[in-house]
Amino acid sequence: MTVLAIDTATPYLVLGLPHAEGAWRLDRRHAEALFTHLEAFLQTHRVSLKAIRGIVVGQGPGSYTGVRIGVSAALGLGRALGVPVVGVDTLAGIALRYRGTVTPALSARSGRVYTATYRVPASQTPSAPHLEVVHPPHKTRLEALPFLEGCVVVDEPPSGRALAVWGRAQLQAGRRGVSVHYL
Repeated sequence: MTVLAIDTATPYLVLGLPHAEGAWRLDRRHAEALFTHLEAFLQTHRVSLKAIRGIVVGQGPGSYTGVRIGVSAALGLGRALGVPVVGVDTLAGIALRYRGTVTPALSARSGRVYTATYRVPASQTPSAPHLEVVHPPHKTRLEALPFLEGCVVVDEPPSGRALAVWGRAQLQAGRRGVSVHYL
């Protein structure tokens, strides 16, 4: 099942397929560049829009406008292509780049961050990502991050490939819909 992942909740535009990913730092230019990058990304990886059977979108938390751009694009593409759309946690997409206890954080305004803590099994397979939520997504001051064992990563993009594979598993399990995380 070919699934396209889109995430615009961070300063990066992240696109993913189960076998490929790309991330471009656009800051606040997601809306003007998303479809140009998407077209080039699909051409580079020789995937046509007709081949896409589902769309997964990062539903935040993150930039309010960025999340809306990604969700709107995913829902519009899903409707146009007649394929299901499912939302996934952007912070979990960052955590899936690592193994062990991971605390991803995304800068918010006024010295605050969006953060969560996850445990990602070391024995994880790329075709079936899994993680355990230790602390769910929330907003806090940067200095209040829970520095547990493991790693803390700040302002990194999620893994487009992990989002696509995770989203594919969600779609195959019958999950649909987007529940945006505005914190």
